[in-house]
Amino acid sequence: MNQKVLIVVIVATLLLSGVYFLGFFKPRESIPQSTNTTLDTVTTQDDMTVIRSFMAQPNLELTFVNIDLPMPYFRVGKVTKVGNGENMEKVDGWVRQVNVYDQKDIIDGKCVVYEYHTDVRNHALTAVIIRGLRSTEVDSLNKSGTTCVSGSGTMTKITKAEAETIAMDYLKRAIPNFDQIKEHLTYSLQSNGEAHEWLWEDKNFKLPEGLESRPYYYPIIRITVNGDKTISYWNTTSLFQK
Repeated sequence: MNQKVLIVVIVATLLLSGVYFLGFFKPRESIPQSTNTTLDTVTTQDDMTVIRSFMAQPNLELTFVNIDLPMPYFRVGKVTKVGNGENMEKVDGWVRQVNVYDQKDIIDGKCVVYEYHTDVRNHALTAVIIRGLRSTEVDSLNKSGTTCVSGSGTMTKITKAEAETIAMDYLKRAIPNFDQIKEHLTYSLQSNGEAHEWLWEDKNFKLPEGLESRPYYYPIIRITVNGDKTISYWNTTSLFQK
C-alpha cells in the first residue's frame, strides 16, 4: 500500500470514529419519569382548598392517596371496533391525570368514604365518588375503636325538591358560570327513585378529527343526590381543555 492510500485510509477511519463517538455521546432526549405518588405542599393545599370549598367544610380532613387516571368518567382517544366491543388507543396530548384524595372520616357510620379527584394541571375538582372501604381499612378502623356498617342495599327516598336544593347548592359553589348553565340542566330519576340526577352537556364542543370520548361524547357536569343526601359528582370540563 503506497503512502497516499495509507493516508486516505487513516483519515477515513478517524472521521468514521468521530461520527460514531459524537453520535454516542450526544445529549439524549429526556425520558419521562414514573409518576411520583407524593405532591408538594403548595399543590396539596391548593387541591384541598378547592375540595373544602365544594363541600362547604373548611376544616375537612383529607389524605392524599396517589396520582391516577380519571376513570371511569373521562377517556379520549382513537376508537376501533373489536367484535361487539371497542378499543380505545391513547393519543399524545390527551392523556389526563388526577390527584386522588380520601376524606378521613367515614360517611354516617357506614363503611364508605368520599374520594375526590382534582385535575393535576389546574386543581379543578373533577369527581366526587363514594368509595367502599377495603377490608384492611375496616380492620384498621376496628383496631382504633371505630366500627362501620355495610350498606343494606336499600336507600331512603327524598323528594325531588329536597334533592334539588342540595344539588344546586353544590353546583353554585363549584361552577363560576352556574347561572348561565342552570336552565340547561336535565333532570332524571335514578335507582328506582332512590336518587336524583342533574346533567349538563356542552354539545357545542368538538374534539379534533378522529378522536372520540367516553363515556360521554362532550364535556359534562353531573351531580347525583342519593336518598341519604350523599352525592356523586363528575365534572369533565377542565379535562377537555388542552
